[in-house]
Amino acid sequence: MSAKEQKTRQELTAMIMQRIRQHPDWNDIADVAITRPATPAHQPNWDAAFTMHGQLTPPEAAFQIIRELRTRYDLTAT
Repeated sequence: MSAKEQKTRQELTAMIMQRIRQHPDWNDIADVAITRPATPAHQPNWDAAFTMHGQLTPPEAAFQIIRELRTRYDLTAT
């Protein structure tokens, strides 16, 4: 099994928001925060949460972007 490419929080945030901004109808998503949950070594070592304008819920497709990137990239240790 090959190791995933390492990305910083800033790189992951930029990649996610770039894809989010491709959907003008998702303009209520203000930002994304990258977190490092305590997970086993075989699980993705990061997760993300959206900051929204108002009391809205992000669309499911926005979470799919996070899931896709979690399978491709790991969060760097620093």
